Amino acid sequence: MQTKTIFLLITTIVMVLIETNQSAPAAPKDKVAVVPEQGAAKKPVKVGGGRTEWKTKIDGKSKKLFDKHEKIVSKKIHDLHKIQLKTKLKPAKVASQIVSGVLYHYLVELPTKQYAYVTIHSQAWKKSKVLNEQHVTVRPKLYDLNDKNI
Repeated sequence: MQTKTIFLLITTIVMVLIETNQSAPAAPKDKVAVVPEQGAAKKPVKVGGGRTEWKTKIDGKSKKLFDKHEKIVSKKIHDLHKIQLKTKLKPAKVASQIVSGVLYHYLVELPTKQYAYVTIHSQAWKKSKVLNEQHVTVRPKLYDLNDKNI
């Protein structure tokens, strides 16, 4: 009987200590302010799932990928937005997003002075010579040149 009483007493004390510890406010952490250097340019950070900022200067890798898929992009834009197949499409802006591979987002300027939003999925570890139409998507909505919602 004595062992049961001691066990209950110890269990009760432990429970009380746990409750008081959980309700105690956390100790404040020291905050260190980091001041950026004057004139330092912000670099876009590639975060998993996060898209980088739109760039108007299109690098060689993005341009090469777009040129490689140009026939598929042209066909999909023609089918969706009724643009002539002979129209030479050029990306006006590009952004990238890291997912299982890299999503390249392009804003392609159309003759109607609007943008078509094109996404190409690239997986660098798959060196297939056959282009897959499923890796290219074109949004049905067209965007104005000054649209802030893209």
